[in-house]
Amino acid sequence: MAMTRAERKAQDRAIKARVAVRVWAEMAAKRAVIAAIKADGLRVSDFANRTISMMATDWLEKHPELYAQARQRAAEMGYI
Repeated sequence: MAMTRAERKAQDRAIKARVAVRVWAEMAAKRAVIAAIKADGLRVSDFANRTISMMATDWLEKHPELYAQARQRAAEMGYI
């Protein structure tokens, strides 16, 4: 059975909310990694972007509270 327009719209909103939460959590993790690099007295430009992204992924695994913060942000912005 085909989805109604309202069902498609609800599904699209849910997808956008999941993507927004993931992106905001990843951005927060990347900012934390960059701050940690600077705190160690190193230069961010000495790291490849891919390396920083991998470090951010590891950071996010160790700090799942970033997902909760991202969910809260999504809720405040009306995504959820």
